[in-house]
Amino acid sequence: MKIRHSFEQAICILLLIASSDGPLKSHQLSEILKVSDSYLKKITRQLVVSGLITSKASKRGGFVLNRETKDISFLDIFDAIEGKENFIETTHLMDKVFDSSIKVAETENVFMEYLNNAEEQYRSKLKEITLERIIKVAHKVEKETVHVDSVLK
Repeated sequence: MKIRHSFEQAICILLLIASSDGPLKSHQLSEILKVSDSYLKKITRQLVVSGLITSKASKRGGFVLNRETKDISFLDIFDAIEGKENFIETTHLMDKVFDSSIKVAETENVFMEYLNNAEEQYRSKLKEITLERIIKVAHKVEKETVHVDSVLK
């Protein structure tokens, strides 16, 4: 499985909106991230549809978060961008691999159980990571870097 770049971009969009003093317009976000405004609009649309952000239309409008950063997990973002369907669905090819005397359905069930378990663990890890956690880590690293820089001077 390969995660699309739009997942990373969605995380960055949300972090920028979270750190902004007010609403951010799509052209501002695309300038900061140096990405296509039309592509960014597709991502923000997915974030709006999922309920993570709201688009406020006015001269001072733009995008704002619908929830606090502690309540937005990477799983929420992943689901908004990649969808909530299972990673894999059986194509029933197992019956073409094994001899007919083997209970193919049971083999296929075990195979799918392993893959579904891996997906569950992946989703569980994504749920643990929130925007707030990323912001705290970034500020901690920034403080440590500033401290190291002042020591080196």
